[in-house]
Amino acid sequence: MIEQILKNNYCAGCGLCQSIFGTSKISVEFDQLGFYRPKMNSKLDKKDESLLSKVCPGRVVKKEKNLTPIKDTVWGDMFSCFVGSAKDETIRTEASSGGGISSILTYLLETRKVSAVIHIGASEKKPYLNEIKISTNRIQVIENANSRYSPSSPLINILNDIKKYDSYAFVGKPCDIAALRQFAKYNAEINEKIKYYITFFCAGVPSANATTDIIDAMDINKDELKSLHYRKDGWPGFLKITDKNNQIHKLSYSLTWMKLLGPRVQFRCKICADGIGHLSDIVCSDAWEDYDHKGFPTFKDAPGKSLIVSRTQQGEQVVQEALRQNYLIKHKTVENLREIDKMQPGQFSKKTSFLSRRLAILIKNKNAPKFDSDFYLKATLHSKPIDFIRNFYGTLKRVK
Repeated sequence: MIEQILKNNYCAGCGLCQSIFGTSKISVEFDQLGFYRPKMNSKLDKKDESLLSKVCPGRVVKKEKNLTPIKDTVWGDMFSCFVGSAKDETIRTEASSGGGISSILTYLLETRKVSAVIHIGASEKKPYLNEIKISTNRIQVIENANSRYSPSSPLINILNDIKKYDSYAFVGKPCDIAALRQFAKYNAEINEKIKYYITFFCAGVPSANATTDIIDAMDINKDELKSLHYRKDGWPGFLKITDKNNQIHKLSYSLTWMKLLGPRVQFRCKICADGIGHLSDIVCSDAWEDYDHKGFPTFKDAPGKSLIVSRTQQGEQVVQEALRQNYLIKHKTVENLREIDKMQPGQFSKKTSFLSRRLAILIKNKNAPKFDSDFYLKATLHSKPIDFIRNFYGTLKRVK
């Protein structure tokens, strides 16, 4: 099964397989293309493969049905949806998108709803890489409150990471959330200790090589970096690199993401029906509000704002309590969810054209990842015929 997933480029790089089966069977490492991938050290037995088929996001992403007051064909099930930001100006400034996630994490820790947070931050030794962080206070949350547009495997040691404390909030990409949520059905400790699943709208995981290529092009020695932030000094902010001589190097967000990182995301991300965190309790994203003549976000610098969506009853409870206790500020309720179509045009396009990409994959390969049909089937009604055809043939060319 692992060989099939790798052959077809369906691996998301979450790292869960190493944690479940141990390094004697699987070790997750960087490959030559700059992505985390499993390396087989010994063969999985039938029981292992059966479990893997139920939890690996390279095989399946399926959510439990739940009753929610709001259901949208594109943006999914939800309890509430609003544009907000951190009340704490330090968090709002240091975070990438208004500080929605960081404020919620701070609330969960300071009200003792969880003992710790498992999330991703910059590597201390190599700031251009990511590593797993376990934060227990506001300061640690702020230290890791920034987008990381490079591969991460937050589940690579999850069964060991949860040993120290009795309760956690987990923050990861939608595929990480799906993997952990699905695995929780088969592991009592994960099910008991992971209290909240929090994610963000994800446009894909760029290769680590894309970041090192930027560093090289700027004529910076990657071994002499003091820090690297993908979004700093404003909203959306800049790629900001500080070397050991305290010299600062910057590139705009639009250049960094649109031209240098975005085009180099892994194939699994291009065929994903869940960039918006259907299996999460809470999901946040950039709430872009300024658009050009074509209706596309201008990424004009402004105070950061988050789109905050609660997808479960417990997620809704946390969001409302964080508002009442002034961890979050609500700027406006999103009454018409078609507003999100404009705020997040990339996610809207991926969601509404997913069926065309899936059909192209199935023509060549029957082992495509299985996504819950609620994620994409009705969303196709929002797709223009020309976009459907273009995505179909574009995917057909890429599939092996």
